Amino acid sequence: MVTVAVALIAVMALPAMAAAKANPYTAAGVCGPGFKPIDRHRLVDGNWGQLLSEVVLTYNASTGQNCVVNLKRYRVGQAEKYGDWLYAEVYTRPLTNPANLDSDQGNFKFFAGPVYVTARSKCVRWGGGADLLVPSNWSPRGEFHSAFRSGWTHCG
Repeated sequence: MVTVAVALIAVMALPAMAAAKANPYTAAGVCGPGFKPIDRHRLVDGNWGQLLSEVVLTYNASTGQNCVVNLKRYRVGQAEKYGDWLYAEVYTRPLTNPANLDSDQGNFKFFAGPVYVTARSKCVRWGGGADLLVPSNWSPRGEFHSAFRSGWTHCG
């Protein structure tokens, strides 16, 4: 009986973000027809282990374009009143050409992106980041953060 009571108290004490709903968007759906996921990276906060978002790299073989979307995995669909922030980026060489770089950042309800580069016969570097400022009335308190940037990958 004591074990059940302790378990019930622990579940009730979880922060509101633990019960977040699933993101209704997919990277392929956001990027558009013909885009297929070819790589992904989960952004997990290093202090608390909270899954913040998932950065997905897609490719369209017909157009030769890569697209990146950073799909939100916490407080999905909720208003951004606590300082939530997402970004997505993708680029190829030469970096001196503005057409070889695209990025998106801000306070979003569902995702950052889509961002695109044409990369047929080129390598791409892609990534994203997520920040979540946890309000003082939630537990655990503080800031969640995670970021990822690939090396030069998916050459071809």
